[in-house]
Amino acid sequence: MRGVGYYLMAETQLEKADAIFVLGGNINDRPVLAAKLYEEGWSEKIIPLGANFDFAQEVLLGCNPDCMSDDCNPCKPDALLMQEVLEEKLNIPFEAIVPLPEGTSTKEESDAILKFCKENGYQTIIIVSDLFHLKRISYVFIEKFEKEGIKVILRGAKNSQYNEEFWWQYEAGLIMVNNEYIKLMYYWLKGY
Repeated sequence: MRGVGYYLMAETQLEKADAIFVLGGNINDRPVLAAKLYEEGWSEKIIPLGANFDFAQEVLLGCNPDCMSDDCNPCKPDALLMQEVLEEKLNIPFEAIVPLPEGTSTKEESDAILKFCKENGYQTIIIVSDLFHLKRISYVFIEKFEKEGIKVILRGAKNSQYNEEFWWQYEAGLIMVNNEYIKLMYYWLKGY
């Protein structure tokens, strides 16, 4: 069972980078790893991504994702929520964070990151996601970015809902691994 999980964990060797991009989705664990990498000096910029709205915001905070006026409580996309976590809970300086509230899928986020890298002349970047997402992310990012002369380093955040070593003992781990293998097949069929 461990091998099934290990296959998904495709981290690559760390080196200094122009920026740390944090993919949207897990706003609790991914920013923690990004902050650690920043504090260790791997990059001077953290760029959280994601245009998705966490459903829990609507339920817990009573916000409205479709809010367009000043008299309602709008939900915030993942990128802005991660910016708040990085600043307020992890003490990352405001000037080190550049939120990019784009992308509702890994594919869309890769397109937004590539565009951003080309506009800013980035040559080496770190992508942070969950450990079990890295194999699929490698298919979406590595070759596409290499064609543009950009090196991609993949780093995975440990998930606080389960232990990756014993993922099959947790419902959240079972769901994550199952979903990742289905997404791998889907991405393979789509040619990403």
